[in-house]
Amino acid sequence: MLNDERVEALLEKYIKANTVVSLGTGPTNESFLKKLALYSLSNNLRLQVVPTSHTMALLCSQLKMPTASLEDVEVDLAFDFVDQVDEDFNYISNETTSLIRDKMIAQDAAEMVVICEEKDFVPRLNAPMCVEISTFSPKKTIAQLMNLGDPILRQAKGKPVMSETGHYFVDLKFDEIYELEDIDYQAKKIPGVLETSLFLGYADRVVLHGSTLVVKSRLTNVDA
Repeated sequence: MLNDERVEALLEKYIKANTVVSLGTGPTNESFLKKLALYSLSNNLRLQVVPTSHTMALLCSQLKMPTASLEDVEVDLAFDFVDQVDEDFNYISNETTSLIRDKMIAQDAAEMVVICEEKDFVPRLNAPMCVEISTFSPKKTIAQLMNLGDPILRQAKGKPVMSETGHYFVDLKFDEIYELEDIDYQAKKIPGVLETSLFLGYADRVVLHGSTLVVKSRLTNVDA
């Protein structure tokens, strides 16, 4: 997670008055939302947040942040803390409570900003990815995912982890013989697969945090 000073710098750079903002569904994004709310209230920015999970909606209510539905607004700016980003700005985002909602937000946002550690900016994505699958006959779906790599049903306390939309998650270490577009396409061809954590072509800017804070723009792929 970014320290407070770097979060402040990031918010100053991107957050303007009357912006419609959304975030990914994972716990790190929830922590970021608290800092966003404090910044908004301190500067009277009148932001609206499109919450992507029940927890985030409840948090917005507690923080007195106005909310809006994706049905009614266009998202100006979205943030997501991600696992890995490649030089083409494709990324893997596994810390999620709903890949379906995360991808809908990424597609809708006028500007998508992804944040990761500097060491996780790589020439080619190779981290394990996550797959959201139907709860109907999950063993059949997992068996078919074995053709693409090594799938493991995500569990907590001995029970499958449920998504916000009522599905299971499978963590998949995919075979590197596949191109990213192929692995995404082949996974989604399986009837029980609903979405993957491969986000191809969605990011507009990448924020890398390490010894310094670096922002890269998709338009130029240079510091911006």
